This record gives sequence, C-alpha cells and structure tokens, in this order.
Amino acid sequence: MEEKMSDFVRQLRHHLGMTQEEFAHALGITVGTVNRWENRRFRPSKLARATIMEFARRHGVPVAASDHDSHLEGAKVAS
Repeated sequence: MEEKMSDFVRQLRHHLGMTQEEFAHALGITVGTVNRWENRRFRPSKLARATIMEFARRHGVPVAASDHDSHLEGAKVAS
C-alpha cells in the first residue's frame, strides 16, 4: 500500500508538471515531506491522503481506487 501512495504522489506531481517545491507549497506542506513520501520513507496520514485526492480532483485529474481497497491508498492517476 505504501508503494502505491508514494507512486501516486509522484505521478500526480509529474502529471501536473509541478516540482516538489511547487507541490508542497500548493498543499501547505514542506518539500521534505513530499520528498519523504515519494521516496517511501514516510506515508501520508489519512488526512494528507484525503487532501492529496481532493487536490487531484480540483485540478481535473481523474483518480480511481483499486477494487480490493476502496480507500485512497490504492488510487492511481488515470491516464
């Protein structure tokens, strides 16, 4: 699950053409936090995951949750 969320964060950020710094600023977090998420050193909290998903939706990025996990952890950026 942790891998999927870190991949999702990186994919979302790249899809939006944002640097880690821009992404962090947009979410109101530190660059170090984004870096730790993407490098699988830490996992976003439940609140952070919800914020990330809402951010994706606000930017018109369709997200889909996997069938086995309806929570945010299984989400992927839809192509």
